[in-house]
Amino acid sequence: MKKLCWNLCFLCCIFTNCISQETGSFPSISESDLPDARFEMPKTYTGTSLFGYINGGAELFLEYGFSGAWVNEIHFMGGKYTIEIYRMNGLEEAFGIFSVFRFRCSSTPPLSPFTCHTKYQLQICSGSFYISIINSTGNQTDSVASLKIGESIVRKIKEKTADITYYLPDISAETIGREAFLAKGNLGIMNGAPDLADYFGETKGYCAVIIQIDKQLTLSVRFSSIDDMNAFAAQHHWNPDKLSAKPEITSAGDIITLISEKHLLIRKSNTL
Repeated sequence: MKKLCWNLCFLCCIFTNCISQETGSFPSISESDLPDARFEMPKTYTGTSLFGYINGGAELFLEYGFSGAWVNEIHFMGGKYTIEIYRMNGLEEAFGIFSVFRFRCSSTPPLSPFTCHTKYQLQICSGSFYISIINSTGNQTDSVASLKIGESIVRKIKEKTADITYYLPDISAETIGREAFLAKGNLGIMNGAPDLADYFGETKGYCAVIIQIDKQLTLSVRFSSIDDMNAFAAQHHWNPDKLSAKPEITSAGDIITLISEKHLLIRKSNTL
């Protein structure tokens, strides 16, 4: 009997420890952060269990590099808010998923270098986290409440946020945060720049930052290997041996520059 009790206590300790580790891996908030708020029971998702929460969109998160999600609903300042905190596998992955969902931002509050505020949603990329705060009425109170919730979450994130400027050194960080889109595969391209789906085709092992300013479409594509880059070049009938730091004009009128060993800067002659 004593042995059974000891085993049960031991299992309880392990279970409690696992829960605290899982919760602690997110910048989750509670009544201690917002004393006037009432929180529902949070839910967490990892790996393929995300399909149970966002069936039809989970593949996109997994392509970018998804690690886990913390979801809760809170009642605050007279409104109801859904908080979604997605932990991605890295800083660029977090910016990528933020960039594909960012849409028609009415403002970019200074909670993080990457924010997007609309009537019904506040989106934030901070560290390796993508944060979404959704409200149902879109009034001014909801806007203020969302910012308070977002601030309380971001305050707990100690990581630096991704620096995307090295992809586009001639473009300001503010413009990149507002306009640039990062893709790591076919689903990202289809969701963020569908007109480029054929351009990338079956390309593997890449991270592309894409931006259009006025009529200039620029792609900054970093490959995982020389072979991946050469396969991409062959797809477009470029001679890999001629890729260099000196800009080259292709037969299609694109300007190609090799900005590092496995990194191409492409200024296309046509827009999206």
